[in-house]
Amino acid sequence: MAPGGWARRLGAAALATLFGLLAAVVPAAPAAAHAVLLGSDPVDGAVLASAPSEVTLTFNEPVMVRPDGVRLLDAAGAELSTDSRSVDTTVVLTVPPDLVDGTYIVAFRVVSADSHPISGGFSFVVGTPSSAAVVVPESRPSSALNLLRQAAEAVAYLGLLVSAGLLVFLLVLLRAEAPVLRRRLLRLAGWSAGLTVLARLVLVPAVPAWQDGRGLTGLIDGAQWLTGLRSEEALSSVLVVLGLSAGLWACWSAVGGRSARRAALSALAFAGIALAWGAVALVGHTRTYGPAWLVVPADVLHVTTAGVWLGGLVALPWALSRSADLGADAAARTVSAFSRTAAVLVGLLAAAGLLLAWRILRSWEALWATSYGVALLTKVGLTLVVLVVAAHNRFRLVPRVRTADRDDNSAQAWRLLRRTVRVEAALLVGVVVATGFLVTQSPVVREAAPRPTADAGGGPIVVEAPLGPGRAVARFTPGEVGVNSMELELVDAAGQPVVPVADPKLTILLPAMDIGPLERSLAPTGPGRYEAVVDLPLAGAWVVQANVRTSKYDSPTARFTVEVR
Repeated sequence: MAPGGWARRLGAAALATLFGLLAAVVPAAPAAAHAVLLGSDPVDGAVLASAPSEVTLTFNEPVMVRPDGVRLLDAAGAELSTDSRSVDTTVVLTVPPDLVDGTYIVAFRVVSADSHPISGGFSFVVGTPSSAAVVVPESRPSSALNLLRQAAEAVAYLGLLVSAGLLVFLLVLLRAEAPVLRRRLLRLAGWSAGLTVLARLVLVPAVPAWQDGRGLTGLIDGAQWLTGLRSEEALSSVLVVLGLSAGLWACWSAVGGRSARRAALSALAFAGIALAWGAVALVGHTRTYGPAWLVVPADVLHVTTAGVWLGGLVALPWALSRSADLGADAAARTVSAFSRTAAVLVGLLAAAGLLLAWRILRSWEALWATSYGVALLTKVGLTLVVLVVAAHNRFRLVPRVRTADRDDNSAQAWRLLRRTVRVEAALLVGVVVATGFLVTQSPVVREAAPRPTADAGGGPIVVEAPLGPGRAVARFTPGEVGVNSMELELVDAAGQPVVPVADPKLTILLPAMDIGPLERSLAPTGPGRYEAVVDLPLAGAWVVQANVRTSKYDSPTARFTVEVR
């Protein structure tokens, strides 16, 4: 069933064509990952004489807003009846005409181009600010749903890479007919493809439920299924299933057929594999990091090389088993072919991975300051261990088995090779699982919350937080719901004032309601001293962050938790 030269060229042409199609459907201009609110009308903190007819939110990239994705809340935390719609980079919220005087919060939860939900909000006042507030229950996706979504992503990646990789092994690397072995590997590829289909079915409702901040009940919600089926993730899943189905059918049909028919079916199998692997790049972080002509092919190349490597590692233990109808000479030539191919794959995999990491993370700090970076380091660490095992196989064991018969005195080399290949495959499965977790994480740096100190009594609230080697102290007066005066003092480890190279950036958010970050202006009052007017319109634990650029390369963030009632 080994394809002819022209069939291989057809398969390569199919992959190249897919690269071109992907580059065409992905926006060519660079974009920033995760949408950012550029501005609003009315602006954050505005005091209006009368209620506006609508509220406009403008983002830096096109976003999608779902039903109830943008909410208008009064000072008591009650949600008002509104209607919202998105047009390219703008979201418009229709405001009820009978708003009474008071403070209002606009809380939004939109979906960016890389499918990640982005939440925030801002406040405005009609007439005079409100004085009363209540705590609103938290609305976030449940940990169980998050775990299920991440597990489904990992299984979907694993099943795709194994099934398509096994097909490539059969088409390119296997050096004998071996019909018994072929049928075994095709059945294994079929089971792996089935796992992929099952996992992607779970993701159909799980992704929109996660984006909407739902729990496991979202999986049985018809609206979530309908939303998921209309998404780009569903299109990617359909292309993956079609590609794997075409590849499996072509490989099954080619068994025992005539050479010309087998060559044509092999070309079809290559095209199906290319479609399945390439469809992965239609969603995820590569949709929002440009340029597309560079990042999208790198993503497809990354998936392709990983799939060929993993598929070969899964197939080799079966090929080297005594029950396989593969002669010693054919087995040795198969091992040598895979060994040479794997050496090339390692280089391609490393180059594509480095390119993607560079375009997505953009800084060394993001490697350890983000969940995406930590998952990436875990993946790299596992990959390095795999490379050590692979190098041992390539340079120590493979030369020993090239001329060894499995029944002679060198049989130990075959046993060792089978064993280490299984270890290599198991470790690479761990890498794929880490990849499934990786694609669900945010590469945006978020500062860890320090331990705050607060004045629990009535009156002003004083909180303190680390700021690099120094500290920041903030005082909120009167320390109650509503408008507060904030005084900020920055000092170094010796207690001396810290004079930043630019005025600090101040943001506030209320995590329990997914409100924020809301930007506020700080005005300097002396060396290392600033003041701001901060409106905390709802009761709860507000998080106040002050980002301070202390030098060209250092920009620590002080993070305070302020409880107001």
